Amino acid sequence: MKAKKINIFVACMLAIVFVQTQIFGSEYTNSFTIRVTEDDANGDSATDDPVEAFNSAVERATKIGQTLAESEISAQSSVKDYVLESSWIKQEAHVQVSDLQVMKYRFVKPQNDHLRAYLNVKMQMDYVDVPKFMEDYQKTVTGAAYRSMAVPGWGQFYNRQYMTGILYGGAFWTFYLFFISAAKSATNSADLTSAALNFQLPAVILWSFNVSEAAMSRIMGRQGLQNLQQAYQFKTSYGYESQYERAFKIDLLLYTFSF
Repeated sequence: MKAKKINIFVACMLAIVFVQTQIFGSEYTNSFTIRVTEDDANGDSATDDPVEAFNSAVERATKIGQTLAESEISAQSSVKDYVLESSWIKQEAHVQVSDLQVMKYRFVKPQNDHLRAYLNVKMQMDYVDVPKFMEDYQKTVTGAAYRSMAVPGWGQFYNRQYMTGILYGGAFWTFYLFFISAAKSATNSADLTSAALNFQLPAVILWSFNVSEAAMSRIMGRQGLQNLQQAYQFKTSYGYESQYERAFKIDLLLYTFSF
């Protein structure tokens, strides 16, 4: 029977390790595709150099794509019932071209004119989801640890590790409820000791791992967010206020959390 309890505990720990999640930059960026036709993606060369003409067309397409992307972000925000100002999009969204593909190109040399390149371009545009980024950037290690101390799994939810939080919380309360049941049915001190070793001890171990994992994940997450901030070169020192509410909040004595 004891070996069976140990196997259940090991299975819980392996399941938690297997579903560990980390912070990836893609979680905080939005992507969409922009197409620029040869009506806009064109450039010429004063020396009739095809490479110069081609590069000039690409540069022009990139600038056009940037403008179209900013319009797309503004349109998306309107559809989702919140409005992002143009200054926000230009200064804080940090739209970048992550991939550019020339689908088709041609060169034209009119009489008494420069060589001209015409391109059809497809670009993938990325921009930072600043509300989500700032919400997570402002989260603290102590916030994650305190939540996990109070309710196993809560710290993982705070870190957006939902499956890990469910497993930690489920495993802890399963063992603890088994302990309560075994303790109630104990008839002597030996039965109570057995219940503590088989159920309470694994629950305490899970609780300690849960607190440690939540704190470490927040530290690693903070490092990942700092790398993303450096990649997009935007400041996080300004006082950011979300332009729309992502969730309602409940204020407790020690901390605030969102659902």
